[in-house]
Amino acid sequence: MSGDHDDIDCAAVLADISQLLDNECSESIRDTLRHHMDHCGPCLEAYGIEEQVKRLIGRKCGGERAPEGLRARLQINIRSLTIRGES
Repeated sequence: MSGDHDDIDCAAVLADISQLLDNECSESIRDTLRHHMDHCGPCLEAYGIEEQVKRLIGRKCGGERAPEGLRARLQINIRSLTIRGES
């Protein structure tokens, strides 16, 4: 994955995919992420996979929402792992 086509790198895009899917980012960030994915196949593929997983979880969990504290800790951990390149 190469971020040489714009100002945002793939690690940053991957770290923010969940916020994009949950509509939890600003319009400017959303536009930046979408622009990046328009030009980066691997990031667009990762977005599609995350979107499918989110839909599946939504169907299977009946729309239950995790407590905000848990969600915040998970987002921090996911970002940390994504930025370091761990899976």
